[in-house]
Amino acid sequence: MSEPLKELKKNIEYKRYYTGIFSINYLFQGFTSSMFTVIIPIYILTLAEITTSDISLIATIILIPSSIKLIFGMLSDKFGVKNIGRRRPWIIIPVMIAGLMWASLPLIIRVADVVISFMIMGLIINTGVMMGDTSSDGLILDICPKERLGRVQGVVWGFRSIGMIAGGPILGFMVYANILINIETTFVILGVLMILTSFTTLLIKEPTVYESVKLWPNFKELFKDREDLKTYGFSLFNSVADGIILLFLSLFILIQMGLLNIEEVTLSLTSITSGEAFFIQAIISIISSIGIIFGALLGGLFSDLISRKLSVYGAMFYTAVSIMLLLIETNYIGLYIFSLLIGVGIGWRHSAFSAVISQMAKYHPKTDSTYFAWCTSLSNLGANLGLLFMGLLFENFQSFAIIFLLTAIAQLVNLIPFSIMKTKKYEISREKSRSP
Repeated sequence: MSEPLKELKKNIEYKRYYTGIFSINYLFQGFTSSMFTVIIPIYILTLAEITTSDISLIATIILIPSSIKLIFGMLSDKFGVKNIGRRRPWIIIPVMIAGLMWASLPLIIRVADVVISFMIMGLIINTGVMMGDTSSDGLILDICPKERLGRVQGVVWGFRSIGMIAGGPILGFMVYANILINIETTFVILGVLMILTSFTTLLIKEPTVYESVKLWPNFKELFKDREDLKTYGFSLFNSVADGIILLFLSLFILIQMGLLNIEEVTLSLTSITSGEAFFIQAIISIISSIGIIFGALLGGLFSDLISRKLSVYGAMFYTAVSIMLLLIETNYIGLYIFSLLIGVGIGWRHSAFSAVISQMAKYHPKTDSTYFAWCTSLSNLGANLGLLFMGLLFENFQSFAIIFLLTAIAQLVNLIPFSIMKTKKYEISREKSRSP
C-alpha cells in the first residue's frame, strides 16, 4: 500500500455510529433475501397457476448475482468516484435502483406476465443488493481497525441474518394481522427503506484516494500464497450447515408441533391456515434471530479480546453440539429453546469466520473487497452444496435425525483446513484489541 494511502486511512477514525449505519443497511439487504425465499413463492401462487419448475427457474435466475459477488468486489476495488471514494457509489446507486424496482413491482406485475416479471425484476433487485453488500464489506475493511473487525463484522452480519431469517415471516404476519394492507404494500415499504438507508452511508468517511488496481494481475495474486488457499478451504466449509439448518429447522418444529403433515417427502398443512403457519414461523425466526445476534456479539468480542483461533474452535464445537440437541425428544418449548441455542452457534461461528477472513483480506490492500467477496462466495457455495447433498439424503432416508447428525459432523470438518492455517496471519495483538 502506498504511503499517502496508508496515512489517509490512518487519519480516518472509525466512529461507533458507523456500525449502526452498516447494520441497518445489512438488515434490509437480508430482508430482500427473505422475501424471495418465504413470501414471493406463496404470493405468486395467489396470482397464477405455476409449476414447481417455474418456481425453481425464478429462484435460479434471481440467485445468479449471489454467485458472482467476486465480480462485484473487483468492480468496487477498481472503479471509484473522485472526492467520494470507491465504495459508497457502489452502495448507493445499485441499492437505490433495487429499491425503486421493489416499489414499482406492484404496478409491473399488473401489466406483464407474472413469472417473467418476477424473474427480471428479481434479478435486477438482487444484483443491486449484492453489489451494495459486497461494497459495504469493502468499506468496512477500508476503515475499520483490525483490532475491532471481529466485533464489527459480528454485529453487522447478525443484523443481516435477522433480515434473512425473520424478515419475510414478519412482513407476512403483519399482512395476516392487518397491520399492513396487503403483500404489495410490503414491496413498496421495503423499497423506500432500502433507498433511505443507502444514503446514510454518506455519513461515513471513507478514503477518497485509492490505489490503481490492475484487475487480472491483482486477481492472480490472490492465489499465489499457500495461506490464502488454506483460507479458501476454510471458507468453503464454513457455512456447510447453514442452508440445512435454516431450511429444515422451522419445518422440523412445525412437524413436531403437529402443524405440518409429512408423508414420505411430501409436506402439507394440517388444519391451520397459511397465515397461522406464517405466525408460527415468525416466532421461530424471531427466536433464532435473537440467538444469532447474541452469538454474533459474543463471537466478535471473543475474537477481538481473547483469541480468534479459540473463537473459531469454540464456535464450531458449540454449533455441532447445539444441532445434535434436536435429536432429543421434547415439547414445543424445548424446541424453541433449541432454536435459540442453534442461533447462538450460527451467529458466533460466522463472526469468528468474518474476523479471520477480514484480517487475511488486509494482506491484499488493493483487492481487499475482492478477497472478502471471494471467501463469502465460497462460503455460500458450501452452504448450497451442503443443502443439496442433505436434501438428496433426506429423500432416501426420510429421517431428520440422520440429517441433523450428519450436519453436525459436517460442521466439524471445517476444523481441518482451519487447523493448518498459520495462527500469526490472522491473530492480533491482545494489547491493541483492548484499546477503545
